[in-house]
Amino acid sequence: MRGTGHLEPLRGLALRQMGLVHRQDPQDVLSKLRRAVHKSSNLEDAWRVIYRNGKFSNSEDVRQAIERFSEDPAANLRSIQRRLSRGTFTFGQARGAPIQKRDGRGKPTGKIRPIVISSLEARIVQRAILNVLVEIPALKPYVNTPHSFGGLRKAQTDDRAKGDGISAVPAAIKAVLDGIGRGAGWVAAADITGFFTKVPKSTVMGIIRGAIKDDDLMALLEAAISVELANLSELRKFADQFPIEDIGVAQGNSLSPLLGNILLAAFDNAMNEGDCRCIRYIDDFVILAPTRKAADARLRKARRLLEEFDMELAPEKSSKQAHEVSKGFEFLGIEISAGFVRPAKRARTKFISSIDAQLDASKNAITGLRHGHKLDPKLALIATLKRIDGMIDGWGKHYWFCNDRHLFQTVDEKVRLAIGAYLGAYADTRSRLPEGKAHLPLGLTNLGEMQRSPFIYPKTAKQAPS
Repeated sequence: MRGTGHLEPLRGLALRQMGLVHRQDPQDVLSKLRRAVHKSSNLEDAWRVIYRNGKFSNSEDVRQAIERFSEDPAANLRSIQRRLSRGTFTFGQARGAPIQKRDGRGKPTGKIRPIVISSLEARIVQRAILNVLVEIPALKPYVNTPHSFGGLRKAQTDDRAKGDGISAVPAAIKAVLDGIGRGAGWVAAADITGFFTKVPKSTVMGIIRGAIKDDDLMALLEAAISVELANLSELRKFADQFPIEDIGVAQGNSLSPLLGNILLAAFDNAMNEGDCRCIRYIDDFVILAPTRKAADARLRKARRLLEEFDMELAPEKSSKQAHEVSKGFEFLGIEISAGFVRPAKRARTKFISSIDAQLDASKNAITGLRHGHKLDPKLALIATLKRIDGMIDGWGKHYWFCNDRHLFQTVDEKVRLAIGAYLGAYADTRSRLPEGKAHLPLGLTNLGEMQRSPFIYPKTAKQAPS
């Protein structure tokens, strides 16, 4: 007699069609951690971070993607959530951007920083994964470390002056000042060459796998850090510097700093033994020590430890030997010198140059009105000044922890002079425009030129009785 096993698939289908057996919801088979990734509140938090970081990006493509997503973020996040819950979300291809590195004087070095630009949706999900990972108890030691500050945010509090709850660059600078306050008189600075391109994915993923023991989340994480470049052929001689194999993680992926922290956890601990302090921000670090001998010895130790990962220090950005803290030094674009904490000269120069570039672009566009050219509304006077004000506000807030008020007043004066010259050029152009066109440089809406769909008044109308 034949068995009935071959009838099971048909029986199951018939029962499902009668509604007696429910189809299994894909979410029911996902782990708790995996479901936490596509929780609405987590995706919304991830989007807020991506929006904040991307709305002023130097990349026009990134800014446009942010604007499109912002048109209906709730619906767009629901779409991501559905695909994640069903297991159909894909990270897709990214683009490689070889950003030229420059020396201390701003000149190209011939080397690049291999930035990977993923789709906006991919970046949101990468951030959502990070939000989950940093809350896992077994991974918290890699996040809440007193030695590394790059790429991982801490909760903000209102007591920033004391350093409570601060993160990123301000937290790193506060740690440096604390080290000096505890008596460190000597400093050495260093930069790890091509740090992200040297991180071994398999090694770090092995550590994470052992810590979280969650195959569902690991599968999503592996997909999130895999890099497939759509423009690999365009990158030419720089193609091999992008992390498309096991060695290297994507610079531009919000998960990469965590992976770097995990890899260098033992390095951080070893570098902070004894009476020296090593403060690291991703691939930049400073050594603070009580003596020159101790600082130089710790710098040599750093080189030995990094050799284990085939990493080395950048000679053009790293100290050959320690020098006295009292002589001043730079770290993360901040000058620390003789009681002052202020934006470094290169940062100040770059800021003024960016203001000048915005004003020049607007001035040229406004001048073009004299030759019959059409003015881009974004380059009109009001829009330009509003954008400049946003740049000033953002730059000032970025350096909220700096104490050189006179320096900021000097920068203010340079900005005022640049704006004064710009307004002079505007006034000159305005005086030369034909009557009825003088308003155009302002960028104000012209009611008389607006598109309308007017009602038609009837040709005949009944005489109202008197």
